[in-house]
Amino acid sequence: MSWLGNFKKKLHVLQSISPKDVLGILKSFEDFLLEEITGKDHGLYERFKGLVKIKATKLAVVGDIHGDLGSLREITGKLDEKLYGSEEAVTVFLGDYVDRGVESFETIMSIIMLKLEEPEKIVMLRGNHEPPENLIPYPHDFPFFLKMRFKNSWKEIYEHFFNIFQLLPIAAYVESKLFLVHGGIPVNTPSLKELALASEKPKLLEELLWNDPSDFIDEWMPSPRGAGKLFGINVTKKFIKQNNFVGIIRSHEPCNGFKLNHKGLVLTVFSRKGYPYFNRYGSIVVINTNELKNMQYVVNHVVVF
Repeated sequence: MSWLGNFKKKLHVLQSISPKDVLGILKSFEDFLLEEITGKDHGLYERFKGLVKIKATKLAVVGDIHGDLGSLREITGKLDEKLYGSEEAVTVFLGDYVDRGVESFETIMSIIMLKLEEPEKIVMLRGNHEPPENLIPYPHDFPFFLKMRFKNSWKEIYEHFFNIFQLLPIAAYVESKLFLVHGGIPVNTPSLKELALASEKPKLLEELLWNDPSDFIDEWMPSPRGAGKLFGINVTKKFIKQNNFVGIIRSHEPCNGFKLNHKGLVLTVFSRKGYPYFNRYGSIVVINTNELKNMQYVVNHVVVF
């Protein structure tokens, strides 16, 4: 798979795509997700409900992009460089494809089109900016940009995007290795079976999409975001022990490429750089899951751009 080459082809198509063709692609993706959510094994990964089990030997992880094609272009170039020649690779996007960027439509659509082309090689997790109806983030300017571009067709297009948001998986894991999520782990440390059903449990879903790690508490406290919670190192240690993980990769918090919490057990990866976060660097992670023994290995394989 040529990431950068395919990405450029998708952008060329999106320059003049009609509302009818957009709806056709979105309906195809909806149908794909509706089939997948009931239980689907793609070989390199398998999904049940909201949880994805990664089985690939090569894993790339991408954080928030927030409608920035410049960052996504750099990411696809790095994926080409780091995954070259690897047929056993899965790339997991941790969500927040839209909002805070004027190219939100092009960003999420290009990833969806790449996903439909090679479904077994891409996992699109849900972020808090792919929201449930009861927890719309601020700003949620994605509908505004759709209206600017598609005029009278924007509502129907957004309805399909919104349906897709509800069908995206919420978390992923590499067995006995890593847990991947947009926000953070729930403070009552539920089992993986419970996490798979998070879409049916609004409070659990909220924590997975909104929680943040904190080094200033041991347990947990309400989040200053107004949604979700801050979780401390004891919550992290309990969760990774009960699931036999070495650590957690998440996104959600703007940072200068990446940051560590809880004595290196939690790695935050942020893949958009520049305005409005004014971070100089973005990052992704590319690892060989067979070689993964501890979080230091993961940190050593952070790719900063």
